[in-house]
Amino acid sequence: MGRPKEHGTETRVALLDAAAEILAAEGPAGVSVRRVAGRAGTSTRAVYSLYGDKDGLLQALCQRANDVMRRHHEAVPSDVADPAAELLTLALAYRAAAREEPRLYDLWSSQGLPDVTSDDDELQRNIRSFTRVIEAVGRCVQTGVFAPTDPLSVAMQMWALVHGLASLELRGTLGPPPRAEQLWRGAVTAAISGYRRIAPQRVAT
Repeated sequence: MGRPKEHGTETRVALLDAAAEILAAEGPAGVSVRRVAGRAGTSTRAVYSLYGDKDGLLQALCQRANDVMRRHHEAVPSDVADPAAELLTLALAYRAAAREEPRLYDLWSSQGLPDVTSDDDELQRNIRSFTRVIEAVGRCVQTGVFAPTDPLSVAMQMWALVHGLASLELRGTLGPPPRAEQLWRGAVTAAISGYRRIAPQRVAT
């Protein structure tokens, strides 16, 4: 019979939570194996056993941030009949992900840390959320909902919009959640309306 695992799921989660708290308050320079272990109420041995070292901890935080964003985006069904409505739902999924893990939002939006590397498979998984937006914009163009345009450019513009909204909300600038949601819906709906194809005006005879 094999040896029982000394450090299980609870310890793993506690260490990541502790590292996330320190990261949000002090940045990556504040994260150390000893501080994270102390805040989690465990030993440095647990950190080394589960994550290897500080870089392993930071890489795990990057993965957690990416997983949260992917999970919310992939829960949005593809709306073939109304891809513009799908864009609004994807924007609100972005908001939900930012609100679920506010401590890691800056980490996700900056696409990781300079000294933390991810393998190619992880990098491909990381861009899936953004790919969903590009695909939805593409369907808006293909179906004539949007005027002819570059889907990647529109997706980048939409990302800039939702990133600004998320950053402001997490800092409390947009007010309580119901008010913030109203502002999100209004801003994203206005942006989508701006991309819509304008029907030609009929000339009275």
